[in-house]
Amino acid sequence: MRKKIAVWKRKIAKGIYPNCFLCGKPITNAKDLTTEHLTPKSRGGSLEDYNIYPAHAKCNWEKGNMTLREYVEYLRQKERN
Repeated sequence: MRKKIAVWKRKIAKGIYPNCFLCGKPITNAKDLTTEHLTPKSRGGSLEDYNIYPAHAKCNWEKGNMTLREYVEYLRQKERN
């Protein structure tokens, strides 16, 4: 996991911005980079590479410990209201 984060930070420093897994927008500031766990650690998710993606801190905070499916449903409900 740490290697993945280091790679993302190096890319940001070079002007190559990873996209946020949750909103799809580029992460242009390393301070805003967080690791998104597809299946949250609190719900049995692992620290393996297949479960970790880059995300904006704000997006990751909003998702909290929801699964990706729950988060998508949350966003749909949010749009309806």
